[in-house]
Amino acid sequence: MAKRTLQIDVLDYNEEAKMMECRLIIDGRSARFYMPKSNYEAFMFDGVFIRDGQEKDSADVLNTTHVFDERI
Repeated sequence: MAKRTLQIDVLDYNEEAKMMECRLIIDGRSARFYMPKSNYEAFMFDGVFIRDGQEKDSADVLNTTHVFDERI
């Protein structure tokens, strides 16, 4: 059975556009995308992101999810 992993990192906040810059990582391959701050805050409320999002870590990441494993 094959396995796929997924994680989302939040990299920065664009104040002017009110958008969060994010990185979607699937099996080590990454792509950047943007999500509205309101969606990010809703995901924070739901516990999707695991940090408080107040400051960046040593990898310059503001917030992140757990690594999700999918069996395919």
